[in-house]
Amino acid sequence: MKIKNKQQIFDKIVEAYTDLFGDKLHSIYVYGSAITDDFDPKTSDINIAMILDNLKLQTLVSTRRLIKNFKKKGVSAPLFLSNDYIKTSLDTYPIEFLDIKSNHKTLYGDDLFSQIDLSPKFLRLQAERELKGRLLLLRLSFLENIQKKKYLLPVIKKSIKSIIPILKAILLFTENKIPDTALDIINFTSKKLDMELVALIQAWDYTRKKKIKSSTEDVVNFFQEYVKEVDKLSHFVDQFKID
Repeated sequence: MKIKNKQQIFDKIVEAYTDLFGDKLHSIYVYGSAITDDFDPKTSDINIAMILDNLKLQTLVSTRRLIKNFKKKGVSAPLFLSNDYIKTSLDTYPIEFLDIKSNHKTLYGDDLFSQIDLSPKFLRLQAERELKGRLLLLRLSFLENIQKKKYLLPVIKKSIKSIIPILKAILLFTENKIPDTALDIINFTSKKLDMELVALIQAWDYTRKKKIKSSTEDVVNFFQEYVKEVDKLSHFVDQFKID
């Protein structure tokens, strides 16, 4: 569906969840493309995170109706968190928390995400793990679907969306600023690392298009170039030393 008025939806989210949780709700945030120029009213979802006093399933079950209703308005199921979960997970999922921290807006409560401190060492370690894992999956997908354009392109579209948060981590642990939009992030990473990332730029462009007019041979060649660039990023992160 096409999202016509984001702020109106934000206001309804705050009203609905504050009514439901009351003083058990600490804060509500919108994060991701919904607050950047990457947002596409026709295809993008609105991503929401909430911090609650506790994450008991008994408490979360009560959100089912709201989740279903807001899904019709283009809102993904909320990411439910607690203060304790965040504090004890910054060493395990620093890239995910960086992704929220770098692009979020506080709809209700205190802005805790701006206050979290992320370790460059943990970011580098997760970036290495994520890139190497994606390389394994990309190579496997290529071998399983070679000569099948309709399968290879969705793999690329899904992959590049997961690569953007990793690039944010690379920029942070190499002590660089993080731009707002995905394309700027790719270009800035390319510049700061002095690394050609043309295939990543093209991959992001693919996510903006419903139909792609390319031959199977062109897609296969592009897929190989894309994997080469992800491999270069993986090698860079593996070799990067943090004192």
